[in-house]
Amino acid sequence: MVRIVLSILLKTYLFAIFPCVVQARDRVSVNMAGDWLRRDWDHCRENVTAQHRNGAFEIHSDQAAALFWQVPTQNGTPLPVDREQDWIKRCDRPPTGFEKNIRKQTGGQHRLISATEYPTISWRWRVSNTIDDSQTTNDKGEIQKSGDDFAAKLGISVLNSKGDLREIAYLWTRTIPEETALTQVTTVVPWVLKFKWYRIVAESGDQNANQWVAESRNFYADFKRFYPKEEPAEIVRVYLMSDSDNTGSTVTGAFADLIFQKSKEIAD
Repeated sequence: MVRIVLSILLKTYLFAIFPCVVQARDRVSVNMAGDWLRRDWDHCRENVTAQHRNGAFEIHSDQAAALFWQVPTQNGTPLPVDREQDWIKRCDRPPTGFEKNIRKQTGGQHRLISATEYPTISWRWRVSNTIDDSQTTNDKGEIQKSGDDFAAKLGISVLNSKGDLREIAYLWTRTIPEETALTQVTTVVPWVLKFKWYRIVAESGDQNANQWVAESRNFYADFKRFYPKEEPAEIVRVYLMSDSDNTGSTVTGAFADLIFQKSKEIAD
């Protein structure tokens, strides 16, 4: 009984002095003004610009494509990554096995976020306009290169319990209905190594263009939707993207208040 009382008093004291100490156990806010690394398909020459503005991360793409990524940790700061590596200087994709190396290297204050411990993700986003999606998928729901553009995309890369890489991204489309699941195949080494990714339409239509829209997803449930026999483990990357190269479009997307939380309750 004495231990319980002391524990309650200690928690009350910490909350009064350092309120974020207790709150951080329930939710982790990704630092939107943090170190976002760039990946594009033309050695850092894509016509894409990004800036921090009023607590948001804003991406402008003019007939181009680039994504911006970081490795989030439980203390709310991105995992430090050596920017002097050649593949980062070239804005290239992470090398094969990069995610597993992250798992081995992290610990202490830079613990990775567990998708089972923090199953819910929420964020706000805003787009200037949507992009023509009439050629986005084939009749199998697979994303085609000619229409592989989205006004806004938020991607989560996660390892499963066996250390295999998985990825789910959330999209803002023009006409593809919300909750539609799309698949995308990425070829790393032709005829040798391919990855299959899943995308979910979280917002559809132009009616909310130029307005902030709040989203909340049970990422754990979305993972089990596509991988029912697996369990998600550490989140090893989040990325943000406004993509307009294949359709020759121009779009601006902004992202804010990206939060992982323990509660499985989805906000209205």
